[in-house]
Amino acid sequence: MINFIICDDNEFFLMEIYNVVSNFCLKRNISFKIFVFSDYNNDFFEVMKKELDNKIYILDIETPSGNGIDIAKKIRNKDLNSFLIFISSYTKKYVNQVVSSDTMFIGYISKRKNYNEELEKKLKKIFNLGFRRNVIRFKDQGVIYTFDMRNIIYIEADSKKRRSIIHTKNSTIEVRLTLKKLKQILDYRFEYSHRSCIINHEQIFYIDTIVKVIKFKDGNNISLLSDSFIKKIRLQQSHIHFM
Repeated sequence: MINFIICDDNEFFLMEIYNVVSNFCLKRNISFKIFVFSDYNNDFFEVMKKELDNKIYILDIETPSGNGIDIAKKIRNKDLNSFLIFISSYTKKYVNQVVSSDTMFIGYISKRKNYNEELEKKLKKIFNLGFRRNVIRFKDQGVIYTFDMRNIIYIEADSKKRRSIIHTKNSTIEVRLTLKKLKQILDYRFEYSHRSCIINHEQIFYIDTIVKVIKFKDGNNISLLSDSFIKKIRLQQSHIHFM
């Protein structure tokens, strides 16, 4: 799950940024949530303090009660892993302050020039350099396994054998690691569809929440969908959280 935290005091730009982020993730079958703020208020700081996975901040520099650069410094005091993108209508005014801020930001975007395209470029950069790891390795019963996560379709638990079954494009492999342990080493592409199944969002062709079936791109189907997962999919158009 990727968590986007967006703050901009201009409603038009706020929705434009939301649309760029939403379209970027939907095209790539990325599981995501967006928190939207019009100011750096208490609600913003509550989300900032939460231990959410894979945070990407898109911060307006000028808002009624705060400066995005100062906010970024507060974020960095406790969080070195999140990605920061600054956006402003006054890039020349703040360029020196941004560069000298030591906030390890990924980009500084002007609202006055192709900001949609620039924001998408920065998101691609984040996913190519930061969130996307393709190879995982783990040891099980003295054997070292190496998997390309792009080839993993889904993983299901076999409770009788106390094993996990990894279904890839080319093979099916049983390991003794639990789903919980495997989930810890997988990246944002993977999610529980059921307590006994982890799916790779990038391998999904479609999800039918009525029949309760997931069809994958290779033609395989599974019916391991929990009620909570189905509810989430049905509400996938409600990613926006106005605060």
